[in-house]
Amino acid sequence: MNHSVRSRYMLPLLLTASLLNADPAQAWGAKGHQIQARLALANLPPETPAFFRDANEEMAMLISEPDHWRTAEEPDLDETTGVNHTFRWEIAPKPLPANRHFFIIELARQGKIDATKNSVRAYGTAPYGMQEWAEMLTGAFRRWRAMPETTPEEIARKRMQEKSILFIAGVLGHWVTDMSNPIHASIHVHGWSPSVPNPNGYAEPRDDPHGRYESTYLNRVIEPGDVAPLVDGKARVVGDWLREAETYIAATNSHVEQIYAWDKQGRFGDGNEPAAAKPFTAARLADGARELRDYWYTAWVRSGQPMPEKEKKVSGE
Repeated sequence: MNHSVRSRYMLPLLLTASLLNADPAQAWGAKGHQIQARLALANLPPETPAFFRDANEEMAMLISEPDHWRTAEEPDLDETTGVNHTFRWEIAPKPLPANRHFFIIELARQGKIDATKNSVRAYGTAPYGMQEWAEMLTGAFRRWRAMPETTPEEIARKRMQEKSILFIAGVLGHWVTDMSNPIHASIHVHGWSPSVPNPNGYAEPRDDPHGRYESTYLNRVIEPGDVAPLVDGKARVVGDWLREAETYIAATNSHVEQIYAWDKQGRFGDGNEPAAAKPFTAARLADGARELRDYWYTAWVRSGQPMPEKEKKVSGE
């Protein structure tokens, strides 16, 4: 069965699954993530494989997959992946240590985490989720390039590899687009943090604007057409995955106080929000769509380059 025919049969199933798994507490809301996924795909260069560029419905579903890993039946999974949804930029060590393990070691070295508590959650690990899943996607693309498709068995295996690529890209997309939401990139993730002064009287944790802004407000006010013109079509190849994430998250974090200031003027979710909040929110969604497009495109480009030399492991591993 060719790709277009298979997609025609799969589409109703994917749409049904998406509706059955809808979760109103998702970051940016499912609507926001889907807008970003579709626009990132639409703005990929034509040299990106067609199976990837054409996966609109698949990616619209898969980009929210990590939000479904946060239920009561998945406490251990949530403990290890839940931290990838946020990053407290203001209190993180800088420059960011080279990988997740070095980040945790540095927090311990600075006395910022307590081994008796689940305190890595107090920092988040989103840039490391971006780094790790971008590496996975690059490797998956590289394997796809090398796979023959002469026999029926080879063709079937390559189609399965394409499904794997889409899943990895969807999860990566979630981490990337979460970080376009200023609330997710800050210590003020669930109300103005009590760890810093609040002289302007911004909403505190008891009146957390998080869901009110990213879901209730966005679902009512933002449409794809508000975001699409803000996503240019010029994909770029980014540099080091982690350094790119660092720059991107710092830029997102710079907008967080504006959300709290507007929430004070006209509480998000109540229907009286300041008019300027709409173009601002569309711009943040566009930031995430562009960044996601660039991460996907960079993974594709790197997969066609010579394999980097592998660093030697520590003796005994």
